Amino acid sequence: MVNSSRRTGTFFVRVASELGLRYYKITGGEPLLYEGIVGVVRSVRDHGGVPSITTNGYMLKEYAGPLSNAGVDHLNVSLHSLRREVYAALTGRDALDRILDGIREALDYGIRTKLNYLVLRPNLPEVKDLLEFASSRGLDVNLIELIPLGVSGEAFERLHVELDGVVEYLERASVRKDIEPFQNRPVYTLPSGSRVYVVKGYGNPRLCAGCTRIRVGPDGRLKLCMYRDDVYIDLGRAIRSRDGPGLQRAILEAVKLREPYFK
Repeated sequence: MVNSSRRTGTFFVRVASELGLRYYKITGGEPLLYEGIVGVVRSVRDHGGVPSITTNGYMLKEYAGPLSNAGVDHLNVSLHSLRREVYAALTGRDALDRILDGIREALDYGIRTKLNYLVLRPNLPEVKDLLEFASSRGLDVNLIELIPLGVSGEAFERLHVELDGVVEYLERASVRKDIEPFQNRPVYTLPSGSRVYVVKGYGNPRLCAGCTRIRVGPDGRLKLCMYRDDVYIDLGRAIRSRDGPGLQRAILEAVKLREPYFK
């Protein structure tokens, strides 16, 4: 099963690379649970792609070395608190020390690492501490606002906070502000050189206007937008039959169908 999945992934990367797709972010679920993850990263590299991974960091200490050897470009590691009890409450697992060990291991192997920090009511007071932690280790940070997707209405109301106050702090604390072309994200450079990306993904026409991401799920569906399940392209048949031209036509059709969700 793993070998079949690996061959399928290699076929997709080869065909997509022929179209000029270059950047591949491997996400999940948790991608480090897949025992063929190192082979996937190596396959992307072998076909001229740039592979990165978004991980919760739980298995990063074990995988940092093999991922580095396979050519991973960078990692996004979810770190939503530096306080053990808050981390456990938010994630359901008392694993903060393990995550920090994984981050240290990745840095020891020279892997460029960015922290994903989902700003919520319980961890809002820690934002400055998190930025100091990142600055002291040369890490960049995504400060992410919670979106009402994959979370109940009750939980969203209880946890969600606007990022306006965080942005006001960054305006004062940073030495430079830029706009990243991808998703038009504001980027603040701290005195340490660490860069902080502000990600407001919901109700944000500017982000949608600059989004160039498409997502392929384990069911073979190519999603054009994370907010829509009704518009997608089914790549499954072309992938299973190893139909390269058919797969390329499907990817090109998906690109033509893309449009901003928030306008």
